[in-house]
Amino acid sequence: MKITLKKIIKDYIALSRYVALGSLDGILTVLSISLTAAVVGISSGGNVNPTTIGLTALSGGIAISLSNGFGSYVGEKAEEGKNIRELESKMLLEERKLDDTVIHKQAQYRVFMSMLTHGSASFMGAVIPAIPFFLTNNIYTAVISTLIICFTMLIILGFYLGHISQESKIGTATKIIIVGIIIVILSYLMGG
Repeated sequence: MKITLKKIIKDYIALSRYVALGSLDGILTVLSISLTAAVVGISSGGNVNPTTIGLTALSGGIAISLSNGFGSYVGEKAEEGKNIRELESKMLLEERKLDDTVIHKQAQYRVFMSMLTHGSASFMGAVIPAIPFFLTNNIYTAVISTLIICFTMLIILGFYLGHISQESKIGTATKIIIVGIIIVILSYLMGG
């Protein structure tokens, strides 16, 4: 099995539902962390540095992307390993006889793609909403911009997930928006 950059990109796009879900994790993580940190800073009466809030949110985004990537790797590797062992058993082969075969290499590739999509999508979902904190010195402008970016991304993801699930796009987007609103309320309460 020859793996090329073109194949990886094609397969990455084919796993778009996982890209959407990973992005959702990143967006909601940055939304929660940045809003809570900003509210804590504002309510304490201190001078809130947007860059500090952005770095705090981005560190949470990096953590969730590494967690999603590694979690996907561990989970998929276990599942693929189990499937190969079951196949060996059905074929009356000794354990590990399929290692280094095409079947095994395809399984390894699926594990890699799962890790790549989950981790990178979470990272992209986290980076984009954190950008305003690095572009302005006004904490209120940064928070409002991040809220607009996050909810715009959530709406787009909701419509996309509704499209691929062939369910109501508005209904799916509404559910995702409700989760975003709950996170905003909890973040505000925790910060204030």
